[in-house]
Amino acid sequence: MVVKRNIYLDNVPLKEAYDIFFRRIEELKISPAWETVPVEKALDRITAEPVFAVISSPHYHASAMDGVAVKSADTYGAMETSPKHLKLKEQYVPIDTGHPLPSGFDAVIMIEDIHQVDSETIEIISAAAPWQHVRVMGEDIVATELIIPVNHTIGPEDIGAMLAGGIWEVKVRKKPVVTIIPTGSELVQPGEMPGSGKIVEFNSRFFSGLITRWGGKPRALEIVKDEYDRIKEALLEAVKDSDVVLVNAGSSAGSRDYTAAIVEETGELLTHGVAIKPGKPTVIGIVQGKPVIGVPGYPVAAFFILDLLVKPLVYKLQGVVPPRRSQVEAVMSRRVVSSFKAEEFLRVKLGQVGDKIMATPLPRGSGVITSLVRADGFV
Repeated sequence: MVVKRNIYLDNVPLKEAYDIFFRRIEELKISPAWETVPVEKALDRITAEPVFAVISSPHYHASAMDGVAVKSADTYGAMETSPKHLKLKEQYVPIDTGHPLPSGFDAVIMIEDIHQVDSETIEIISAAAPWQHVRVMGEDIVATELIIPVNHTIGPEDIGAMLAGGIWEVKVRKKPVVTIIPTGSELVQPGEMPGSGKIVEFNSRFFSGLITRWGGKPRALEIVKDEYDRIKEALLEAVKDSDVVLVNAGSSAGSRDYTAAIVEETGELLTHGVAIKPGKPTVIGIVQGKPVIGVPGYPVAAFFILDLLVKPLVYKLQGVVPPRRSQVEAVMSRRVVSSFKAEEFLRVKLGQVGDKIMATPLPRGSGVITSLVRADGFV
């Protein structure tokens, strides 16, 4: 198939591209979905509704110590100078940590604080206060109490609290399925030594790690050759069971860069070209109601597009906003000149020099993935 060579349709500022994209997402009424999962498998998932306790924890008065359960009134007056003797069953009952307090008993004396006189008699030298060393019913959680709210990222302690409160399953946001379509006739899979003119396809693994970290469910397809019909077929198949589709490479203006034309033919092309560096050759569109982003092939350019557009989308599809990065004020270690045509994202190393934080620019090439490895931050 003969395809007209692409040109940049737009070179819109980042904020404008972001607003166009997310305004269209709002118009499509793409909302977070939910599913039910076992509590013990809910780590790092986001709650889709508030979680309320079914039972109290503890759900009975429990001993907090190994020792004996007593009636506090029977112990009053006990002192070193006038110890008291208590009788088995009538005035005391041996008890272990966590065991229910017998009916009629309201305190526990630690085993270290009693003297066994005989098999049925103990001696104490201090009185026990009511509910001493007792975990009263609902001390931790009261039935019907809110354990965790909606839109809460579940941590290990939340899993413990839910199980303690009698919750075995929890409604959570579904992980958005993000399908990655790596394109390029020059690509080979990891494990295969690349010959001349060939490149190891690592972007899909790189993207998958980011998407997983953001709570999404990445799905990388096999490499698709630089053929219009093959890429189109892969895209139309992917949108059927994906929440977001990323077409990696083929978003520029070369003779074999087909993404913009395919998105325009099969759906709605919102922008082609965003005024950022690296990351200008980006395609943003909608196909069959699903967001489709043509991601640049260079890994650093791809990272910034994923971070600036895909990350907030993946979080939005889970009903939450992405966490903000920490910021510091720094002094550039040397002069940096950027083009007026694009907003540049510069990778930097940070170092403390006296009372100042210095930022040293790293290589600016959009194919230098090690600049991301070495970076402490971005300017």
